[in-house]
Amino acid sequence: MQLLNTPQRYGVVAKALHWSVVAVFLFQYIAALMMLNTRPEETTLGFSQATLYNWHKSMGLVGLLLATIRLTWRKLTPLPEWAACLSEGERRYCHGVETLLYTGMIVMPISGYLYVMAGGYGVHLFSSVHLANPIGKNELVAVVAKWTHIVAAYALLVAIAGHVGLVVKHQLIRKNRLLQRMLPFGRP
Repeated sequence: MQLLNTPQRYGVVAKALHWSVVAVFLFQYIAALMMLNTRPEETTLGFSQATLYNWHKSMGLVGLLLATIRLTWRKLTPLPEWAACLSEGERRYCHGVETLLYTGMIVMPISGYLYVMAGGYGVHLFSSVHLANPIGKNELVAVVAKWTHIVAAYALLVAIAGHVGLVVKHQLIRKNRLLQRMLPFGRP
């Protein structure tokens, strides 16, 4: 197992960070759907709406930490060369989608944090620690942060769909094994 990136593939650290962020964001979208569709007096899969909100907020902060580490790792380590199977247009497309993905990975949790703090909701981190509110209640900040969070969620979904779509096109239609560069297992 190669710890660092090589000219042909991503290393273990980059892959672990990539798939960890994927897992956190998948959890976040599922938790958001559940909490928004659970009434305060009901439960979904045994979780109350309040528990779902707290886990969503807590995992959002974990996602921000992972995204920050991932972006730092990306800036400090060389990337593999572009896959030979990607056209020049696909490379430009990848760069644009990747920029949206990284922006979303940072904007989503920050806007969510600003919304819950400025809205006076707070964060009860993993149902065990109440985080101090350094912002204080501020209706204008809460409204702007809430809408930023909502718009960013949809923009991030579009970017994810574009990213996955390109990989699926190359993996299933062109059958050139593009996905192998980022899979945590398998041969190059």
